[in-house]
Amino acid sequence: MSSLDDIRRRHLHGSESKARPRESVPPTKPTTIDIKTKKRKPSLPLSSKRMIGILLAVLVVLIVTVTMVTYFTLFKSKKLHVLLILADDLGWGDVGWHSSEITTPTLSRLAHQGLIMKNFYAQPVCTASRAALLSGRYPFKLGLQGSRPILAGAQGALPLQEKLLSQELQGGGYRTHLIGKWHLGFETIHYTPVARGFDTFTGFYNGMQDYYHHITSGFDTINNVGGYDMRHDSIDQNGNVIVDNILWEENGTFNNYIFTREAVKVVEQHKLNHEDEQLFLMMSYPNPHTPIQVPDKFVEQNSHIQNTIRRKYAGLISAMDSSVNQILTSLNEADMLDDTLIIFLSDNGGAFVSHRGNPPIPTGSTNFPLRGAKGSLWEGGSRVPAFITGPGIPENQVLEHVIHMTDLYPTLLTLIGLDVEKDKLDGRDMSRVLKMEETGVYKDYFIYDIDPVYKHAAVRKGDWKMIVGESSLQNIDEWYPPLIGTQTHSPLDIMSNSEYIARANKAIKNYTDATEMCKALKCFYPHNLEDQVQLFNLSNDEFEFNNVAVKNKEVVKELLALIDQQMKSMIAPVNLLQPGEQAASPLNFNGTWQPWITP
Repeated sequence: MSSLDDIRRRHLHGSESKARPRESVPPTKPTTIDIKTKKRKPSLPLSSKRMIGILLAVLVVLIVTVTMVTYFTLFKSKKLHVLLILADDLGWGDVGWHSSEITTPTLSRLAHQGLIMKNFYAQPVCTASRAALLSGRYPFKLGLQGSRPILAGAQGALPLQEKLLSQELQGGGYRTHLIGKWHLGFETIHYTPVARGFDTFTGFYNGMQDYYHHITSGFDTINNVGGYDMRHDSIDQNGNVIVDNILWEENGTFNNYIFTREAVKVVEQHKLNHEDEQLFLMMSYPNPHTPIQVPDKFVEQNSHIQNTIRRKYAGLISAMDSSVNQILTSLNEADMLDDTLIIFLSDNGGAFVSHRGNPPIPTGSTNFPLRGAKGSLWEGGSRVPAFITGPGIPENQVLEHVIHMTDLYPTLLTLIGLDVEKDKLDGRDMSRVLKMEETGVYKDYFIYDIDPVYKHAAVRKGDWKMIVGESSLQNIDEWYPPLIGTQTHSPLDIMSNSEYIARANKAIKNYTDATEMCKALKCFYPHNLEDQVQLFNLSNDEFEFNNVAVKNKEVVKELLALIDQQMKSMIAPVNLLQPGEQAASPLNFNGTWQPWITP
């Protein structure tokens, strides 16, 4: 295995060539000759000849101008569709373009055809990332901070006052469809996808499900009561939200097959009925989130992987890759592919283990050589595989610039020509960066997270990264290479599920017992804040080996002030791992998950 230093990439930039200036040609005096007599005839007056030349030049300029205006008007008005692909818990080391052994032919081809975003950052967990993506704002300003997803049947959702990316697109004339996972709350119908900018939604409301039987169950449900969660939501002709179309007939069908079939149908129906409108299709795959369930044929595509756990995990990624390929085929057959902007990313880093077992069970994922995993403030928790390809995007390039999940909101709207109120967003418009028209440092800084419950925070500014407090409540603080050989458990010590839940509940109790929420880091650690700081220079320590806080106190001071400034706009978290409400029990809704509060 190569060392970590061998894995670093550097980009070489050639010098720009300058165009050679055209040589000037001295004008000759115009004359005409009578061929019959071979006598010179008097030429037109010089002023007349010049006037004719000027008129001809003006005519040429007008023709060229009209042609160019017509061309660019047509180009600008040409439809640009959007395919947004969101994976779930996909690790940095789980894709082909990061030298993984996992087979991703379709995704790798798209990545290399376009722009690989080497420094793309999501949030450490799924609910927070999806909120950041669709709102363009930091989750700690939405009450969805911390490594705590919204649990099944529990109140807590992306606030309704936020205007989502889907709503902007819908208002801009796009036909909008979400397929797959939602996980942003559904206590009332107003929080469901079709009430928040999507014309249709086919998928599940919760954070995970059985891939075949579509049941959400486990420690996060009410008294371990599972519920069926596969639906097709829509809006009827009168504008009413329809959320009771349960897809019972799909029980037993691998959910990727359901999602792929629906995506192909969406493309075909769009071509048939809405050819003059733009399509926004968001594929929110559950892959490769646990449980690791996948048809054998996708596992067999990775027979070269010796470790059985990682081989089966790889099957889920191959299944997603196959689904994307079928969607691309349908777009191509509908003559839409060449006019489609494709964006791919993961919602957070790979989950090296599932905390649903004692001891925790490895999933088969890896973020190696990055440190940490899902749920942590290390790079492995939020630096994720990502690329963009399509019209106007450079081909076969790797982008070094930092891009954050919140940036996608304003950036996408700019790329497709829609206006956006950027002042209300935390994300920055990075469209010029993605087109490689901007060469300077464009992203000043971003916040990984600020959580008053677990009392930790992290920020990156330039090459400096600072973590305050514990980077992970689960102690996922190491570098976790992929499982090899016959390994069934990590050789590294990982906290048990019961211990993790106990620590989380204790932190939540301490938070709820407090008289007020901390609005400054000094409140987290009033006596030893400096001792809780870790500082890394990612330009020469990409994998976070060396804490250099003691040697760079001025940098620490500056970054602490940045976090404190952002904390002023933090709101209280709503995701406190509270158990589901009895009123939300699937037993009240014919065994299904449904909005349980009447608006």
